Amino acid sequence: MDDQRFEVGFTPLPTAARVTRQRGALKWRWITTAISVAILVAIVYFFPPDWSSWVTWAFAVLWVGSSVFWLVVNLVGLSRAKRDLESIQPGPSFYIDPEGLEFVAPQEAVLRWGEIDALTVTGGRGGAGPRLAVVAGGDVVAEVPFSMLDASPTVIDSMVRAHSLGRHHLDAAKLEASV
Repeated sequence: MDDQRFEVGFTPLPTAARVTRQRGALKWRWITTAISVAILVAIVYFFPPDWSSWVTWAFAVLWVGSSVFWLVVNLVGLSRAKRDLESIQPGPSFYIDPEGLEFVAPQEAVLRWGEIDALTVTGGRGGAGPRLAVVAGGDVVAEVPFSMLDASPTVIDSMVRAHSLGRHHLDAAKLEASV
């Protein structure tokens, strides 16, 4: 192992926590949906509205439809979190050394410092969250979510600055804006 090489590996912990949060949110969504439907039934049964039947049905469909919409949102969120968790591979994602960056996963790329245009943050709050993107030749060559890495953006920035001798840094303005 090269002493000057810094390894940034994968960690499943933040993504596993996201799966747990999504499961909890889904459980509460089922409970609130059941309560909502019970309230709707009680209102219609005990306080029948003077509206025409189509207005009552439209009201009920909108009421239940909003609950179903949020159930679907929670189910999609849980599905994405599980998919992200399954995609995390054990081992390194990339290496930082005096020569440049070597990405091992999720895509392979070897980039010398002179080839790199920028290290930036892409993506947003949804899914796995913000991602580290390496731009070379005007294109994103490698990209990996920060939530799957065992090093923080600050540590990655420090190592990039040190190993590139100050020529490169992680442009984290978008990450700071999302916090």
